[in-house]
Amino acid sequence: MILGFELTLLIYITMAGLFRLLFAVHKAAALWLLVIVGTALLTLSNPLLTSYLAAQVIWVLLLYVACRKWRARAVGISWLAFLGLVPFNINLWFADAGLLTDLGASLAGGGSLALGWAVGAPFFVIKSFVALREAVQEGRFRLLSMLAGLTFVPAFPAGPIFGSQPFRPERIAPLMDIATIGRSVAQLGWGAAAFFVVGPLCRAEAARNPEGVLTDIADIYLNLAGLFFDFSGYTLMAIALAGFFGITLPQNFNRPYLATSIRKFWQRWHMSLSWFVSTYLFKPFVRKTGSAQRGIFLAFTVVGLWHEVSPGYLLWGLGHGAALSIAMKPPAWWNAAMARLPKGVAAAIGWFLTMTWVALLSHLATLTVWGLHD
Repeated sequence: MILGFELTLLIYITMAGLFRLLFAVHKAAALWLLVIVGTALLTLSNPLLTSYLAAQVIWVLLLYVACRKWRARAVGISWLAFLGLVPFNINLWFADAGLLTDLGASLAGGGSLALGWAVGAPFFVIKSFVALREAVQEGRFRLLSMLAGLTFVPAFPAGPIFGSQPFRPERIAPLMDIATIGRSVAQLGWGAAAFFVVGPLCRAEAARNPEGVLTDIADIYLNLAGLFFDFSGYTLMAIALAGFFGITLPQNFNRPYLATSIRKFWQRWHMSLSWFVSTYLFKPFVRKTGSAQRGIFLAFTVVGLWHEVSPGYLLWGLGHGAALSIAMKPPAWWNAAMARLPKGVAAAIGWFLTMTWVALLSHLATLTVWGLHD
């Protein structure tokens, strides 16, 4: 976590108690408390990061006003929220080229700030977009709820993805029972174990392997495992800490390593992103193209560039888009071959191919040979 696990845990567990007391008396005041503390903590991390976030919020508000004025073009206008990714990517390109200004160097610095900027910025932009689309659809901008969600530090760097809805007063549980608290404690414990123990062990094992073709292949799988435990552990801790406030964040992982196809994988991996892709990219693309296969290919190409405008992430998006497109309508020879095999064998082959493709694309996305990563 960008402030460190112990400090974040201490602050937000204490905050949860104060929030619950204040929420029972004045719901808006409780949410403002979340906003003020979250903004203060992000500012302590780095004031420039907070300035970037403030600029994005103001930009989204202006887009909402424009959407209300030109209703016929509201959908197109709302996509301009993603212009907030431009300074993020320019900063990365300048950093790789060694042309960072003092401002850029500060934003791309090491440690927790690097995590907040390099990972948090894309998630912040996508969550602000979702909040904007919710506001356009409802004809009402829930500014306080949006701010509370955007500045909720545990979920800031890596999600899960949500708009303003989880932080709306009517969606926050008025009372907390023992079962809910127990579930949040268990989630927090497993998330911390995955993020701080299992994930680092996977990466350390990959780093210890000697050079060679077989060990390089093994490292690709180990690094994917490390990514899974890092990502799932982090988002599970965010979900758990939100639970102490009576706030329900969307589930983000559901045992993706049991997936026997690329379609099932994306039903289990980063589920809040899959929801976003389905709602805001895939369905509109299908309406435009008239083809589900073209729609899913375009959707994941865009998602790859959302992560980062670089050759590696472009290949990541193209690769997932192509695999999902083929999976919608597999070749006849493939269906025939799988039908001849026992179900267990066919499932094992599907599992192996899925994990191999996902691991390879994740590896390509972050390769240093592209000259865009340190």
